[in-house]
Amino acid sequence: MRRADLVRQDAAAYVRNIGDTIRDALLVLDTDLRVLAANALFHTTFRMAADEIKNQFFANLGDGQWHIPELLALLADVSPKMPTFDDFEVSGDFPELGQRVIRISARELIGHDSHAALIVLFIEDVSDQKRASQALLVSELRYRRLFETARDGILILSSEHGKITDANPYMTELLGYPHDELVGKELWEICLLKDEEASRDAFRQLKEQGYIRYEDLPLASKGDKKREVEFVSNIYQEGNTQVIQCNIRDVTERKLLEAKVAVEHKRDKKIATVLQRTMLFQPNEDAFSGLSVQTVYSTASDEALVGGDFWDTFAFDNGHVALVCGDVMGHGLSSAVFTTELKHTLRAYIREHVQPSRILQQMNDYLSESNRLFLKGINTEGGDMPVCLSLAIIDRQTGMGTVSVAAMEGPLLIRTNGVTEVLKASGTPLGMNIEPKSRYHQVDFQLGVGDTLVMTTDGVTEARHGKEFLGDDGLAKLAVKHRHGTLKDMGEAILTGAVDFAHGDLRDDACLVLVRKK
Repeated sequence: MRRADLVRQDAAAYVRNIGDTIRDALLVLDTDLRVLAANALFHTTFRMAADEIKNQFFANLGDGQWHIPELLALLADVSPKMPTFDDFEVSGDFPELGQRVIRISARELIGHDSHAALIVLFIEDVSDQKRASQALLVSELRYRRLFETARDGILILSSEHGKITDANPYMTELLGYPHDELVGKELWEICLLKDEEASRDAFRQLKEQGYIRYEDLPLASKGDKKREVEFVSNIYQEGNTQVIQCNIRDVTERKLLEAKVAVEHKRDKKIATVLQRTMLFQPNEDAFSGLSVQTVYSTASDEALVGGDFWDTFAFDNGHVALVCGDVMGHGLSSAVFTTELKHTLRAYIREHVQPSRILQQMNDYLSESNRLFLKGINTEGGDMPVCLSLAIIDRQTGMGTVSVAAMEGPLLIRTNGVTEVLKASGTPLGMNIEPKSRYHQVDFQLGVGDTLVMTTDGVTEARHGKEFLGDDGLAKLAVKHRHGTLKDMGEAILTGAVDFAHGDLRDDACLVLVRKK
């Protein structure tokens, strides 16, 4: 038998014996680099049939993807002197496969007569492996970049003994210790926990729960510089081992700012309290001859004595008494200052005019202009808060009265016999810059002896339970039910009824102004 035939037999036998038992594509060449045989995986992977490649030069396979000078030079050198090479990688565009990365290893195989040699190529598609390695490298670089540039201190600890194995640069900046001095220490040794026992307790808790957190933790850095930090630690799996990561955030500046804000808030609250005492001033019920007057007030928040609702009652000439019930947005100092200014301005206008509609018109012009200047930045004091308000002026001797309303609940008139009437004199909120300018209307009424006028903000009528509101009808029922009590008892009963209707939770401030003819 000719030597060439023996070589082919050897190649076929090799492929038959092991070719289909290995996970790599297999190609057998003679010393001239002609293809003698290939396993099934080579044919299926590279889409080449046996008759397409048999006796073809390796460099001519496919569309020339294998014609790589460096690879051909390595194959030409395969001999008893250099019988192998490993892990030669080649990138190429393969038919139906696209861009792939192929890793090739070669072995010399002594032929049948111990003279003729075969070259066996083990061909592995490592494209997915390369992509995964590249993704892992990118992920590691990204993590390392985050680790090194984070403005939180990060410590990595061993889960076995709780000692530091790594620290990011900000941690060294925060503590003042170089990296080498941190590695190998426990948390208590760098003053992060107060003592060894606390460190052991935290370590034990972390092992049990997988997570611990401390807020406002005092920290003394190198040089005894005091800081406050937030400390969060969790344990997670890293390969076959568990590691502990501690994140330490310097909250010193935030704490100083919070303390400063608390001082300012306390100061503002003190100022607001002084203002609120004047705003909450209640005249005696019999302060005005011929009339009894009472106010009842409740805030939806405990933050301040005064919310957005306000009232005023005062005599302004020999025979008239003004009653004001209003609502502005906001709470606290700014709202208190604005409301105080509003009340003084309103008192000035009331002393100029007796007609409530004209007074509200003038108040609207004043507030609209103030808001316009504020929005343009010309006037830095003030705001653009609309004001809802009802104003009643009553002759204390005759009981004749007039009421005008700016987007408030219509005052409720309750006769001694239980008949009720809502005084509807609607108008837009004060301070709205709209065209044409708002016009305000007024309604006249007569208070007979024992009759009561109830002015209220929407915190009462909008008392809510589920989808149901107390409304004007609910207010009227409460007022009629308690009309025979004193004004104080009547007002408190109405407010209590609203709270009961809402199951104890009024969502807004509530204000009532009540006046009764003696």
